[in-house]
Amino acid sequence: MAKKNRETLKARFKKGRMPSEDAFADLIDSALNLFDDGFERTPEDGFKIFQLGDGKLISFYQKISTLSPMWFVRIDKTTTNLNFGNENNPYILTLKSVENVDTGSDEPSKVGVGININNPQFELDVAGTIASYGRIGRRGQLAVPADGEWHAITETLTGCEAFEVVAGVGGKDADGKFALMHAFALNAYNAKNHITYHQAHYGAKCNRLELRWENAENTENFEYTLQLRVESFYGDNIWVKYHVTRLWHDPMMFESEKEPESTYPKVLRKRQVKK
Repeated sequence: MAKKNRETLKARFKKGRMPSEDAFADLIDSALNLFDDGFERTPEDGFKIFQLGDGKLISFYQKISTLSPMWFVRIDKTTTNLNFGNENNPYILTLKSVENVDTGSDEPSKVGVGININNPQFELDVAGTIASYGRIGRRGQLAVPADGEWHAITETLTGCEAFEVVAGVGGKDADGKFALMHAFALNAYNAKNHITYHQAHYGAKCNRLELRWENAENTENFEYTLQLRVESFYGDNIWVKYHVTRLWHDPMMFESEKEPESTYPKVLRKRQVKK
């Protein structure tokens, strides 16, 4: 596109002037062209931008005279991912659309977000350190009344599973019953299983929270559930609040039959030599 400002173009087309071929060329080049510039506006899609070759969609400059953009947006031709980056790191933020296999489900396609990574493998894939004021798992969907009985907090499971569970319960103020629990629960085909706890409670020891693995109805398929209870009755209309985080995502261990795609990065730091 010709770099002629409006005043220059107006001067060439004033009354009494005979515009030259170059003047008309500059006028045409000063306007956007759908095919050459990759821009279009439609009622359905709004403002449409087309990537030209291997270039970028949008570049942001602090000054027009600057040679390199401060930030840019582009579509990776190999992965079709949308990359936000700068000259030092082209993959500061990556958006990846993962198409679902047609199973008749109306669920939307999953999207992967990558930080400092070009091809995210999960919904959020961060190649760096995460700092936050807190962390929380999925809120429990199954009701657990504080009645001293066992209650399932997962669907029926099989294979190998690992969960992190944080749970808390408090009785009425006058009862002096409170308990907090943080636990890791591991299960391998409902055989040799293990649960480790960090416990805190107020009042009697029986006020504590407890987990267990329990057989499901179909034991031939090694099915089981994870269950939660308080060791004593807290009173009517008292409920245990809990959050569950799944720590393992290959229950059948299918990934064990796949060769790793890459190796762990080599340590760049040189060893210190004793003098």
